[in-house]
Amino acid sequence: MLHEFSIDVPYKEIQEVTDLLNAAGIYNLYYETPIEIVKVQNGYGYEEKQDQQIELKIYASDLEVENLPEAYYPLLESTLSIPRDAIKYITYDETNWEQSYEFEDIDLGNGWVIKYPNSQKQYDDKQVLKFDPLAAFGTGLHETTQGCLRMILDRDLTGKSVLDLGTGSGMLAIAASLKGADKVVAVDYEDVARELYHNAELNSLTNDLEVVQADLITGDYTIDKNYDLILINIGANETKSIIEKHDLLKNSQDFFISGLVEWHIDEIIDTFEKGGFAIKEKSQKNEWVSIYFSKA
Repeated sequence: MLHEFSIDVPYKEIQEVTDLLNAAGIYNLYYETPIEIVKVQNGYGYEEKQDQQIELKIYASDLEVENLPEAYYPLLESTLSIPRDAIKYITYDETNWEQSYEFEDIDLGNGWVIKYPNSQKQYDDKQVLKFDPLAAFGTGLHETTQGCLRMILDRDLTGKSVLDLGTGSGMLAIAASLKGADKVVAVDYEDVARELYHNAELNSLTNDLEVVQADLITGDYTIDKNYDLILINIGANETKSIIEKHDLLKNSQDFFISGLVEWHIDEIIDTFEKGGFAIKEKSQKNEWVSIYFSKA
């Protein structure tokens, strides 16, 4: 049995409260930081709301602590100097505690569907990109990913070489491979090889797929080869930094740039236009923009 105790705490006091609980030998704590989403230059950011009350949850298991819940009530009361009626309490069956999140398949509206491992659906009239979201960023749910995916999946990349910068879970690299790319290099700051090769196997890919772990902005990694297509699905500031650091516009005639917000695309457009590129395609969903730049 899993026991959950919860108390209301001013967020500005949460560190003091958790320190007290830790000192008393209570470590299994959970709370959600109260935030307010705000627009920033490169997309969205957040501000922590210091004055808000939050719910601090404290967990204990019968497997680890005897005589619950009574063993915890006096400990919480004395440690935090609160009355018993300030403590809410419920229990859970531990066997049902961890539930895996199931994603709904995504129809991209162009004859392609992102199909997740839990899906039993059959798509006889559509092409399928099988995808298993693991630890890395990139589930296919975000508008930026879908915008860039459509650009990739609408094109024949047979025999082409593709560079995917900031690949995350590798969905764009997988899509390029499915569209016939002969060589795909996927680069990310995190070690995402396991995720990417796992999803490549799900799609029965046999092309040359290389995963590189590197810091594209401050690291020693350099991009010294040319590619038929370069993909970047991150924020505008990061994209601009990568382009400048690697003098990237010399490495391809074609770029799919996504992860952009409508109020912060002028600098990116200006950078490409100064490099001799023009906008060949532009798509937008809500405030998120994807652009295909091509050099004449």
